[in-house]
Amino acid sequence: MGIFRSTDPTVWDDVDGIIINEVAPPSNVVGVPANIAVLVGQFQRGPEDVVTEVGSLGEIYEIFGNDISFGGQVAITNKRFGALKIVRVVAAAAVKGFKAFQSSAVDRITFTAKYYGAYGNSITVKIESGTTVGKKYTVHDGSANAVWPDEVYDDVLIAAVGSTFSGSKLISVVVNSTAAEPSNIAATALATGSDGTVADTDYLTAISAQEGEAVGNILFLDSYNTVRNGYLKTSMAATTDRMTVVCGAAGDSKATAIAAVASLRDTDGRLIYAFPYVKTTISGVSTLVNGASFYASLMSQIAPNIDPAWAGNVQYLAGINEIELVLTRNDYISLVAAGISSFENDADLGIKIKSGVTTQISNSGKVMIFRRRMADYITYSVAKFLKQFGNGINSEAKQVEATSAVVRFNRDMENVGLVPKDSEIKTGKASIVDGKSLNTDDSIARGFWKLLYKRRIYSSMRYIVLQAEIGESVVVTEQEST
Repeated sequence: MGIFRSTDPTVWDDVDGIIINEVAPPSNVVGVPANIAVLVGQFQRGPEDVVTEVGSLGEIYEIFGNDISFGGQVAITNKRFGALKIVRVVAAAAVKGFKAFQSSAVDRITFTAKYYGAYGNSITVKIESGTTVGKKYTVHDGSANAVWPDEVYDDVLIAAVGSTFSGSKLISVVVNSTAAEPSNIAATALATGSDGTVADTDYLTAISAQEGEAVGNILFLDSYNTVRNGYLKTSMAATTDRMTVVCGAAGDSKATAIAAVASLRDTDGRLIYAFPYVKTTISGVSTLVNGASFYASLMSQIAPNIDPAWAGNVQYLAGINEIELVLTRNDYISLVAAGISSFENDADLGIKIKSGVTTQISNSGKVMIFRRRMADYITYSVAKFLKQFGNGINSEAKQVEATSAVVRFNRDMENVGLVPKDSEIKTGKASIVDGKSLNTDDSIARGFWKLLYKRRIYSSMRYIVLQAEIGESVVVTEQEST
């Protein structure tokens, strides 16, 4: 009775006793993820128009199937991802396979494929007498490269099906009539399942499904055209916390790509135009595919401060056999000037990105991809931390607490090499975190608290100049060698 917990000082003297005022230690800014790729594409099966996180290739096969005839499967082949989420595109006219099982010419129980598509037609159901009572149902996935084992449900009474089939990975069940059990029947396939024809608007639906806050960092498709590129551009304006890769069609010339990218510019520099198409081995055959998936794969495996064009990134493009077009130096000059990030086959390094630029070319401060990624990483990490102060007391103590946490985050980034320290800057400082100068008594009274954060980031060694003077008459002095 003598001990009471409260963080409210106005009640501490209500009555004699021991008051425990437990205060949590200061919280820290935690860096947000910067390596989540989001693929919007067509798959054999799987949940439609929802974001699904996958942790391994095996999990992808379990959820979305393993059929290389679908573009989404092609998009994940011969590459790795730091983290990957998938949104399956499904045609509006797609149909689930189903089959009603009867006795005495009356439908008793109907099995329906869990997912839309022709895949459902490969699922079979066998009905036998139950070991003890009722029926024994065996559900089998007969598709090529199937990964799910048979599902066996024994001693099932139709009048008491309840949640018996609720855990199935393959089907859902509706009881039509409990008057009698269905007749025994050999393994019988579900029917009428159809993939339908996917339209651009179906991609729009799937793209919209991933527009929630902090869903991912780099969005890409399995299949592109002008309309879908437009959807991606619109999505970047709607989300403002990620980037996307766009591209043209196979066989596009340099001139075609330059003409197309003109309509794919934005204010923030969130679009990357990948060019040209590349070849990779699929089912033993060298196949021409868009380079967007390789680009997204690379970006999901490098830190946000790394230029995608860094020579060390060739390891992430090892799945590419060759590039569709042979491009010259002048070609690359034209492409980068237009805001196109190209693939190149370097004779010494291998296949790599030539210029890690966005399609935004009007603002020189927003051209580089790593600039956009670092700005997102820093601002969203800090903003997520600041949420906990929302609508709290606008006191100096709280302002200092928030500022101090950002200072620690800033220092931690310097210590791990994400950003430069003051010692690396010849003039001025590398950063400033200021929770006071932007605030006045009036702005504080109106509920504002403004935090100024300026941060220099590392540049990329885009232009390395070897200045050489070589000849019989060259004289080298000791001073020149320093």
